[in-house]
Amino acid sequence: MKNLFVLTLGLLALAVPALAKGTPDGQPPSQETVCNGLDGALFGLCNAYCEAMDCGSPNHHASDTACARVLDNYMKHSGGQPPPCAVTSCPCPQSLPLFATLVAGDVDVQQCVADGASQVTSVVTSVGTFALVNQSAMPPFCSVNLTEFLQVTPAEAAACQKLLVQVATSHGVVCVPPE
Repeated sequence: MKNLFVLTLGLLALAVPALAKGTPDGQPPSQETVCNGLDGALFGLCNAYCEAMDCGSPNHHASDTACARVLDNYMKHSGGQPPPCAVTSCPCPQSLPLFATLVAGDVDVQQCVADGASQVTSVVTSVGTFALVNQSAMPPFCSVNLTEFLQVTPAEAAACQKLLVQVATSHGVVCVPPE
């Protein structure tokens, strides 16, 4: 416990200059959601690594050594799982054909709904089919038409949500909150 306290103080000392100038990704940690759903030490370490220090960003302000230490500590507490911001790939296109078709650009996107509060993102195609990612479900999942499901980790779900938003944006569709 003493080590965690010392680590937290050290991280705070590193993060304060970054917070004073703004974080490398330009978003204050209080407005980022990548660590939502984590508790205790994992939340704190994730917040430090992903949000305050922006270690997942190529232009982070913390030293490589500080990022590596926080990452090692996170991996130790998580049983070897990387922090959400370190997962950059979505497994859904490999298992769900509609996801693969969307990523390949072989089907038009008609609508994108992203509900930040419930952490659900869905993309509707021009033929009425849809791909959905639910990060808040336990366990999180990707789905096609709510008939095919793939269980994913919270970090993978975040990567899949980001992928769906990128696909929609590439088709000129803006993701909007549900009505």
